[in-house]
Amino acid sequence: MELTLLIDADVLRYQLAFSNTKSFQFDDDDSATEITNPEKAKADLEGYIEDLVDTLGATDFLLPLSVSTNFRKDLYPAYKDNRAGKPKPSLWSAVDGFLHEMYADKIITRDCLEGDDILGLLATHPKPKRCPGKRIIVSIDKDMQTIPSRLYNPQKPDLGTRTIGIHDANLFWMKQTLMGDATDNYPGCKGIGPKKADELLNPIHEACLDGDAETHLSALWLAVVDAFMAKGFSDADALTQARLARILRHGDYNYNTNEVNLWKPL
Repeated sequence: MELTLLIDADVLRYQLAFSNTKSFQFDDDDSATEITNPEKAKADLEGYIEDLVDTLGATDFLLPLSVSTNFRKDLYPAYKDNRAGKPKPSLWSAVDGFLHEMYADKIITRDCLEGDDILGLLATHPKPKRCPGKRIIVSIDKDMQTIPSRLYNPQKPDLGTRTIGIHDANLFWMKQTLMGDATDNYPGCKGIGPKKADELLNPIHEACLDGDAETHLSALWLAVVDAFMAKGFSDADALTQARLARILRHGDYNYNTNEVNLWKPL
């Protein structure tokens, strides 16, 4: 049986750039000196992928990457604004070059989509052309838990390959909607953190766990809207946050027009 690894190449690009850069600061000098090792970064890239393929018994792999434009900026202009003006790691361009040099046929990009969205689309498509068999997402990103899929976190190998069911994926997505994400600079519902999100949604999740996915999600969504309205926000505010938090799944993207089909509650 074919098995394709869907590797989070956005994260990998940053990890290799950081891990192969050392910063030194001398006592009599306020400025830091960086020493980079591009040759080791290149070797680490090749070794990382080879180890993953071997460890998980894969027959192929793909490397989704983000592009500069992002449909979420149209929904919420402040999305990821906290990263604006911050320089990329010194080795970022070199690692990006190695990816394109060594694995050009494995890289996938889509207009206005983040690499996360491509991971979600490939993982949930019934039979994508590039990976029609079994698939495993490889990522350390917590947002991957919003995708119904098989997931492997290389920083937590003891967990093995986890199966994220549709109910659990939707629960994590709705929690993200409430909590927001400081890394991506969208606020969620003011005053709601992980503990409060658990208190609001876990009982509903458990009560609806044996039902169909649509009923389960509808119940969670009603609780999310109620939480936003209790804080003085509108259901439209809740919908914007849900759309920001949703990693795209099969059906959320039109491949002919390159347009996103924004999620709408039932």
